[in-house]
Amino acid sequence: MSSLQLRKATLEDIPDIFHLINTYAQKGLMLSRPLGSLYETVRDFVVARDASNHLIGAGALHIIWDNLGEVRSLAVEPALTRQGTGRKIVNFLKAEAITLKVNELFALTYKPEFFQKCGFSIVSKEIFPQKVWMDCVNCVKFPNCDEVAVKLILSEQKG
Repeated sequence: MSSLQLRKATLEDIPDIFHLINTYAQKGLMLSRPLGSLYETVRDFVVARDASNHLIGAGALHIIWDNLGEVRSLAVEPALTRQGTGRKIVNFLKAEAITLKVNELFALTYKPEFFQKCGFSIVSKEIFPQKVWMDCVNCVKFPNCDEVAVKLILSEQKG
């Protein structure tokens, strides 16, 4: 996958991101995102495109508080998983978080094993009260969230 291009998303990427995320959401594997919400948060997203400019993955870094960021809407084309694209997207988002001086990253996920391979640890969702009040109260699964919380302290990361 040497022809993989990772970059910040543009408005032109949003329809492809919408399709990718909602492909997984229809299978119950991640939460859906409305098209309008994706346009509003375009600056949070990074995309992975192949040599043919086909979107093969996307993910977002959403700032929650002064020291806390969330990795959200992370998805890779189903036929192209387990090839390192997801990890590259997470590493891109980690680097961006470090640049922004974010100290901790977290994610709510159905794939905690993947995040553990990226250095995250499983934690209790209750340690993120800002997330609950900002986003979770509007979720269709609230208050019965079945996602697993994972956390990474960036200051503990090696260069």
